[in-house]
Amino acid sequence: MQKSRQFHGLSTGVKLEKQARSILKQTHAMAKANAHEFGLRHEEHSCVEPILLALSMEFALKAWFVWDHNTLKTKRIHDLLKLFELLGETSKERLDHEIRKNVAPHHPDFLRSDYGIRDVLCQHANAFVEWRYIHEKREHGLSFNFTTFVATLEMVLDEFATLYRSELISPQLEVPPRT
Repeated sequence: MQKSRQFHGLSTGVKLEKQARSILKQTHAMAKANAHEFGLRHEEHSCVEPILLALSMEFALKAWFVWDHNTLKTKRIHDLLKLFELLGETSKERLDHEIRKNVAPHHPDFLRSDYGIRDVLCQHANAFVEWRYIHEKREHGLSFNFTTFVATLEMVLDEFATLYRSELISPQLEVPPRT
């Protein structure tokens, strides 16, 4: 009898994807909320959204990583481009194809007529660290393309969700026979 393959990366990947979606959802809610309701001025919370979005993308890419490599352990790095490059070739090609097909046409970049996922991730590769330490002196400025990044993040999460199916399982109740 052939032994079935255990797939460790599935549950870890799904958990990471769910966490990434939760962060994205909370970031959307925060963007819609009036900061004054929370006693904040815009300049006091302007760096929070890029940090959270970058963290969400990090979790999404780590979900793909554990799926591709059938592992429970992720890489302990924040660089989004490096995380992407660690994915399997099939996943990288799939995500690049999807961004060119479904994101780039709706979010044109006027500097490049054709861009892929590497371009978006390269532009935001260190966003989590750079925006978290916004007070540090830099030779270059900071930028964050919210619309393209969010569309790319949503695409990465949606594509991951096609890899599995979840179903609610409840215990079977025994029905006593009628007499």
